[in-house]
Amino acid sequence: MPEDTSPGGPRGWVDGFVRGPAVALLALLLFGMANYASARHYRRFDCTQTGQFTLSPRSQEIARRLRGQTEIYLLMGRQEPLYREVSELAARYAAVSRAVTVHTLDPDRDRERYIAFANRINLALDAADEHQRPIASCGVVVVRGARHWEIQRESLAELGAGGEGDEGGANRLRNAQITVERAFSEALLQVDDERRTKVCLSTGHNELSLGSAEHSAQGLVDALRHSRFEVEPVEVRGQRQVPRSCDVLLIAGTARPWSPEDALAVERYLRAGGNLAAFVDPLALEGRIVPTGLEGVARSVGIGLPPLLTLEQDPAHLQRDVPPMQFRVDTWNEHEITRNLRGTQLIVSMVRPLVRAEGSAVVPVVLASTTPEGWGESNVADLMRTLTPSRDAHDLAGPITVAMASSLADAPARPDGAPSGRAVFVGTSSIVENINFNPQLRAALSNASLVEASLGWLTARHEMIDIPSRPADRAAMLVPGDDLSRVTLYVVLLIPLAAALVGVAVWRARKNAT
Repeated sequence: MPEDTSPGGPRGWVDGFVRGPAVALLALLLFGMANYASARHYRRFDCTQTGQFTLSPRSQEIARRLRGQTEIYLLMGRQEPLYREVSELAARYAAVSRAVTVHTLDPDRDRERYIAFANRINLALDAADEHQRPIASCGVVVVRGARHWEIQRESLAELGAGGEGDEGGANRLRNAQITVERAFSEALLQVDDERRTKVCLSTGHNELSLGSAEHSAQGLVDALRHSRFEVEPVEVRGQRQVPRSCDVLLIAGTARPWSPEDALAVERYLRAGGNLAAFVDPLALEGRIVPTGLEGVARSVGIGLPPLLTLEQDPAHLQRDVPPMQFRVDTWNEHEITRNLRGTQLIVSMVRPLVRAEGSAVVPVVLASTTPEGWGESNVADLMRTLTPSRDAHDLAGPITVAMASSLADAPARPDGAPSGRAVFVGTSSIVENINFNPQLRAALSNASLVEASLGWLTARHEMIDIPSRPADRAAMLVPGDDLSRVTLYVVLLIPLAAALVGVAVWRARKNAT
């Protein structure tokens, strides 16, 4: 007996149901399951070309390495100009680490909780404004247990700063990513770390000074203190030894030769388990490059410091109307320090070549070098007079090494388990100067990143090895809270309901047609 497939028959009814409402119900069920799974397992995806909604690797490392539950309190009203940007940045940290929880205390909607929180951490409140709101001088407070750190409102102002001709807000976002994100990461470090890493800044040999001058190391010092380093100037001249409390000794420039006694103190420190970052310049005297006095220290870690001046002759790595002593470096070798520097570039000037020391059993690693067109110039007197490079048989053939890293296998372990006997030599102090640490230059060059990554490797501060935020070339699309609620309503309820209604309509149309 043939099966009844007419519209009113059992088989026809089942077919109509499967093709119509069942499909719509199944789609609703799958949509609901996807929303439930995404709510239980929250993940953020950044589809922008420059990753403008993604934290820098350094900040991600800091957030993931938090040792306890940490809370970020936003002490801002939703109507404040910077609220959306600040809350978005805080949400990035919470998305990276489950140890981070974000709370919003609006002085309008949560007045009592706002005041209670301020009293709990002894936070001073300014006089109420015309709306009778209590106002804290800080916009964000990071809390872990009994410790807290305040981020002042002026530190967040960079998020709203835009310059003339700032098309699309690119410069504003670039500054914000580096400056404000660093303030957040610093706050996390401040409440999480019990002990600060100590960097001793060598003095006594005309090294780069501290201060606001262009040729000083104050920018680096400020950046290190932002990352919870303790920086202390240490007089090495005339001393028999470098303090063992120094996690790393930083020599920022060699404008004066070191005496054998001073250099021996540094070598003793290194062999006793200390770590060294040396930015050695070519020291010119009477038309020739003379020794720095640190040759013995460098040789102890397998590095040679020949008395030459590095030149670059590849046109693509030179700057217009600039002598060949200043050039671009973008050749990186494999090392932990350089793992996030590939694809970036340095701008260096007045570089002393580095080589592997002859006869040394220690094998250093080349970090960065010139192109094969570069060389080490020996006839500096003629070069300075004519500014016209002329290579001869006495010069060192390229590529020329600009930076090296090394370590002593027999160095005694430090009591706290930190690295020991590590050394980084860079043939110039130009990358340590103040200008390299302003936000605009940090976004364009990796000078500051190489310095910080070197110190991170020397002290096992792995978050220092990762480069800062990538510059954003597009303005962020920030959705206000009210608009976000409407979007949620449309996406979660109205669009699925519309799809279901369309499905029912199609089913009824097909049913009537048959």
